[in-house]
Parts: sequence; structure tokens; C-alpha cells
Amino acid sequence: MKKLIASSVLATAALFPAIVQAESLDTPASTVVDQLKQTNSSLIQTGKNALITENNVNVRKGATTSYQVVTKLSKDTVVKVIDSFTNSTGELWYRIEVGTLKGWVIQDYVAPSNDEKPAPPSTEVKTVYAAKAPVRKGATSSYSIVSYVYQNQKVTIIDTFKNAAGETWYRADFGSLKGWIHADAFDSTANPPSPPGSEITDLPDIGSYVYSGQNGLDVRKGATTSYASVYKLSLNQKVKVIDHFTHADGTAWLRVEVNASLKGWVPADTVSTSESLNLDLYVTADVANLRGGPSTSYPVMDQATKGTLLKAVKSEKGSDGHLWYQVLTSSNQLVWISETIVSTQSTSNSYAVGSKYIVGAANINLRSGASTQYKVAEVLKKGTTITILGEFKNSLGQQWFNIQSSSGKKGWVISSDMTSFQLVSKKLLSPTVTTSGGDQYLTWKKASNFTISYTTLSSNRLKLTGGLTDVELPTGKIPGIQSVETFASGAEKSVVITFEPGYTFTMRNYSDKLSIKIVPFGLKGKTIIVDAGHGGKDPGAVGPSGLKEKDVVLATALALKEEIEKFGATVILTRSTDVFLELSERTAISNKSNGDAFISVHADSFSATSNGSTTYYTSSVNFNGPRSKTLGTAVQKNMISSLSTYNRGVLEKNLHVNRMNELPSILVELAFISNPNEEKLLNSSDFRKKAAVGITKGLEEYFNNF
Repeated sequence: MKKLIASSVLATAALFPAIVQAESLDTPASTVVDQLKQTNSSLIQTGKNALITENNVNVRKGATTSYQVVTKLSKDTVVKVIDSFTNSTGELWYRIEVGTLKGWVIQDYVAPSNDEKPAPPSTEVKTVYAAKAPVRKGATSSYSIVSYVYQNQKVTIIDTFKNAAGETWYRADFGSLKGWIHADAFDSTANPPSPPGSEITDLPDIGSYVYSGQNGLDVRKGATTSYASVYKLSLNQKVKVIDHFTHADGTAWLRVEVNASLKGWVPADTVSTSESLNLDLYVTADVANLRGGPSTSYPVMDQATKGTLLKAVKSEKGSDGHLWYQVLTSSNQLVWISETIVSTQSTSNSYAVGSKYIVGAANINLRSGASTQYKVAEVLKKGTTITILGEFKNSLGQQWFNIQSSSGKKGWVISSDMTSFQLVSKKLLSPTVTTSGGDQYLTWKKASNFTISYTTLSSNRLKLTGGLTDVELPTGKIPGIQSVETFASGAEKSVVITFEPGYTFTMRNYSDKLSIKIVPFGLKGKTIIVDAGHGGKDPGAVGPSGLKEKDVVLATALALKEEIEKFGATVILTRSTDVFLELSERTAISNKSNGDAFISVHADSFSATSNGSTTYYTSSVNFNGPRSKTLGTAVQKNMISSLSTYNRGVLEKNLHVNRMNELPSILVELAFISNPNEEKLLNSSDFRKKAAVGITKGLEEYFNNF
């Protein structure tokens, strides 16, 4: 009998080796068998679904706590049990599968589940809080969109499902159509008002036809730019829509049929349901903002200088009442520009945008549009000052100028009524070259407080514009500068400064002077203002575990200071301890300094699933807006490379520390503290160090280019 029992134990040991090895040689065989039976009866069967019972449960490579953690699962995540094992300490572990991931979880945090979805109500009516949300074929964002729901819409829910990623989805019944909607669409706290330009646009119906909005538009194998191009569409080429796909960030793609044997994907915003205008437009402003949509609320995507040729592909009435053109740049980028700063003819105009004129005659009509058919908005008074905002040639061939009167009203005046206008003097006088703190400065006095604009040109050239009426040129050799020249356009002048190779500049525009610091390439010798956001009584955003943004960004700012100083640069911290500063105090520190760049460090916050890094700049208010965008582009690229986070891009936003800053300035959002995974990264000194390294590399790149 003992022999028979022993053989049974040996047979069982083949299935549960760890338990048998754990027993003493003196343990009766019958006890081992009883324990094995008891363990076996409590097992969740292989192939069955189970639920994770707590948050942040470790999934490991093997069945003891000494194995590496491969991921963490949240409470109520549905998993599939694919194996079980009791280790040498008597712990029961389950090998689970969730999506494509496999690993081991201790028995304490796994419970049987009869179904892998939460118990749904028989029917339930829910209210949509999102402005607009997609309805998909299945319960993940990878499924195609079949319809949309809108804010305040009542939806009948017939089923719920929690997918492998832990997301809850609701199946909705619309009568003739059923589909799945993410739970966030019904969460009032997760749906704040959308920023301008962030709305999901309506997609063309499947089976409909669309037209290419650009020449050489890539048709790709998949719905991202990382896929290879299989074909290039010509402008206005007609293709058939056969499918949709929208990424988690809202970027929509269309699968199109070029011909019976050729299909591929194009971005939804590169095609339209009607043919393009194919109209040539010329920029009439010295510097024109090219935006992401048809109003000034959209971010600036690029800029164009006066005389630049743009190809208009469609037009749309903007919220400001003006006509906006979607145009194609020379680099095949689709952007928007207002009718107020373009013309259908390339003309050399003496009325520069931003120039101020004194009205020299009485009873000049300011109209609401660029035609005598528009009503008179105001009658301009003789002796008052107006500002030129733009120009436009209407369908009758009449040249009109968009102006702002001394009362603040904006409207249009026909060019024939402007012969009496006298240009207000804008002079750059008494140029001097000085040295301060080892830096060379070229400084002009200003005859009055007026706005100056600038652009960087090829061959290390800097162009100063803004309706200048007179410019005195410096004499003698200036280290770092090859030449300073003036060019006339009618009564107005511009200045072009050509720098020697290996030199760049930092420029400040004061009320009484214009100062240009002439600096060699590289980060060495530069002064950087580093601003750790929040502080003191203001904790900033707080993560799920209680981590405070103010602590994260201060630690990162200190690491950034250390990293920048390795390159021989000077760092000024707006705060080096846990103190509170008003936003105006932060910009005051920057504006009173002789700094070359300003960087404000923050952590982002929105939802638990939001992720990635962003850099913000301001060009519409900040005098150094063009340089701020260049700085932001360099820092974002290198920060993403160092952190390996999702790239949310370089975006324009009127944040106080950028808007009220006189230096090239940016604000970086390292990662989302509201996302549990990214919160852990932000709490890591290694992640902060990587952020500091990436930002510093971006600064080095910025100062190594003109």
C-alpha cells in the first residue's frame, strides 16, 4: 500500500514539482496528496477568464517575487488564465494573458470571472458629454468609425465591455445601427470645452469621392506617415473613400481607391469633397502667419514674407467675418491665410503692414468690406492716425487697404482715397557698438516707441521691417557682422544685417532702443533663464499617488541647470526652492536679465490615459516669436529623443510666461502627471536627468544655427 501511495505521489510530482520538493522526507505521503488535492480544487481552470482584484498588481516574468515586473494591471482588468504553478514557498501563481502580454500573478490578486465584461443593465439611457465622439465597430480605438454622437445626445446602452487595456466601452443601439462608444464620452469630468481647432471633423462618407488638395500627395500603405508611399496624387485627382481610421489623438485618415488594383491611406485633412481653387495668391504683409485653420484662434504653423507666392486650394468664411484661403506652400504644406494679407497680383506697395499714417483729408469713408457696396463703418477725421493691417485687390481690380482707425475700428479704404495720408516717422538713429560682460551689442536709438518686426533669411541674414522711415547705418568693422544695409520700398525702409559664418544673435526691442547681441555659435557663454513652474502654496497638478507638479519641475530645473552649466553657459533660476512666484514675477526676472533664452518647465495633466510631451511658444504677441518657435522645435525634438515619450508637437498658445516675455521663450510639458505610468516616470531622477539632457541638447542645436 505504501508503495502504491509513493508511486501516486511521484506521478503527481510531475505535475506539481515545487510542492513535492517543499515537503520534508518525513512527511507522510497521504498528507502530500491531501495538500495537492486541496490546491488543485482551488485552481482557476486554464483557459478561463479571471479578474484582477486590486490596483497596481505586478505581472512578473516568473512565479516568485524575485522575477522582474513586466507590467502592472489595474483593478477589474479581465485576464485569461493559461497556466498555474505553486512555487517552493507554497505560493500559488497564475500565468495570465492580457492582449499580447503574458506573465505571472500571485493568487492573492486574481479572482474567477464568469464573463469578461461588467454586468450591463438591460437597457440604460446615457447622456453624451463630449462635444463629439466616434461610434466604432468594436470596443477599441483600432476599429473603424461607423457614426458619431454629439454633446447632450441621449443614447440607449445595450451592453458594456472592458477590453484588454482596461478601457470600458458601451454598446449603443441607434435603431438601424449599433456600435461601441468609449466610456469617456459619457464622463462630464473628462470633457472640458475643446480648444479651437481640436474638434473631430466630419469625414467623407464611405463610397463617396474626394479630391487631392495638393500636388504629390502621398498615398501610404498604412494610416501613419511612417508607412511607405505607394503612389502620389496630383492636385484635384479624384479618388474613392473606402474606409476611415481615427487615431487616439484625433488624427483622421482615409483609405482611398486610386484604381481597381491600387489602394492606400491619406490624411483626411489633405483632401476635400470639392475640387481645389488652384488660385495664385501673393503675401502682402511683411510677415504673414500661416495658421492651422480659418481664424486667428488656430495655431501658427509657419510664416511667409511679403511677395511669397501661395497656391490657394479652397476658401472658407472665418469666424472673424473675413474670407480665409487654404493654401499650399512651396514645401507642400497645407495652411490657412486671411484674405486681408494676400493679393491676386504681385504688387510692390508703399503701405507696409504695421505702418502708421496721419489722415490728411476730411470725410474719408472706412467701409466694412473691400468694395463700395459695403456700408460705411466710420468716417475718418482729418489729423487722426490710422494703422495699415493689410491690402486686397477685389474682383473689380480695385486696390483696398485694411486699416484700424484711431477709435479702434477696423475696416477698408480704397487706395485712391489714401493719397493724402502722411507716414508717421519711424526712425532708427545713432547706432553704437558696445561691449558688456564680454558680449558685443549693436544698438539703435528709436525716435519713438514703435513696433519692429524681423525675419531670418538665407546666408546668415537678419531683416528688420515695420514701416521704417529712416535708418542711420553704423560705421566701421563690427566683429561678427559682415555688413549692414538698407533697402527702400516706396517711402519705407528695411534693414538687412549679414552675420559672419558661425555667429547668431539675441535681439531685444525696448521702447527707446533696439539692441542686438552678437554671439558666436554654441551654448557656451549664453545666459539661460530656467523657470520651475508653480511652487509654495501652488502645488500645480497632483498625480494619482499624490506627486506634486511643483516638486517634479523644481527637481528637473535643478538638473537642467547642472546640465546646461556643463556647456559653459550661465543659468538664472526663477526659483531654486519651494517658493511661490506670480507669473509677472517670473517674466520680470527674464525681462530684466541679459538672457538669451527662457524655458519654463511643467508637467501636464488631463486624464489617466493622456500621455506624451509638448512644447509651447507664442508668436502673435512676443516680439521674439519667430525665434521662440525655432527654439521650441529644437528642444522638443531632442527632448522626445531623450525621453522616448509620445511627441505631442510644438504648439502655439498664449501662455503668460511666453506672451509677456521679451526673450525667445518656451514652456515644456515633460509628461502627464495625471497618467499613473507617466507619474512614475516623473517621480524618477533618471527621467528628470534625461529631460535635462534632451532640453540642453535642444538649446545647443538652437544656438548652433542662425
